[in-house]
Amino acid sequence: MARRLTAMAVPLEPRADVYVTVDVEPDCPPYLWTWRGMEEGMPRLLELIDAEALPATFFVTGATAERYPQTIREIAARGHEIGCHGYSHAAFDTFSEDEARREIVGTNRILRGFAPVRSFRAPYLRFPERFLPLLAADGIANDASRARYKRKEPANPGFPGIRRLSASIPTSLMRLPALIRTPLLSALRDPVVLFVHPWEFVDLTRASIPFDCRFRTGQPALDDLRATIAFFRRRGARFRYVDPEREAAATSP
Repeated sequence: MARRLTAMAVPLEPRADVYVTVDVEPDCPPYLWTWRGMEEGMPRLLELIDAEALPATFFVTGATAERYPQTIREIAARGHEIGCHGYSHAAFDTFSEDEARREIVGTNRILRGFAPVRSFRAPYLRFPERFLPLLAADGIANDASRARYKRKEPANPGFPGIRRLSASIPTSLMRLPALIRTPLLSALRDPVVLFVHPWEFVDLTRASIPFDCRFRTGQPALDDLRATIAFFRRRGARFRYVDPEREAAATSP
């Protein structure tokens, strides 16, 4: 953990761009496959995001969209960006190229029934570089599948037409007490990419899942997210959608 924190320790620039992103999926896969996050956590999260007047990007699995279509419609109707998170929340590094193509194309077909989709995040932030052409071929222009804090993150050769964004901090670290969390947030470099899950806003402290997944879930996680947003707002941060075209459409007269 110390090495990971050191890797993030670059002073935050003034007026940093901050991306609030949500991975919309079952509860804490692969440990649970229940749906309390969608049924209990998502309404709380949407209420907070609306109260803060935040633009947010929701990376949705195809299976979640099929199970909760009205919720996905509501997210889109509130003006948020919809992105692809694969269909089944299976890890893309277990797929052949044909399997990855089917997962991407099939999920985008489902999600584009709700809203335009130009952004992608792989489950578990694991996406083989060799699959980037598959994203471009299906109209994806933004990939948010990387993480700055991963020591073994592969080199980023990029791919024409694909913009890359890397998660800045593990979601569990945003649930740390403010005394610890604030210095970590101060050390993040621009752009700042935050990600959360609806299940974090349900009390899972007694669930049989790893400690970093369950600690300070429920109301504490909601309070911590609100405090994190306030932290960046005090520093003049610009909150943005992942897709620049979505942002341009939202701000056009």
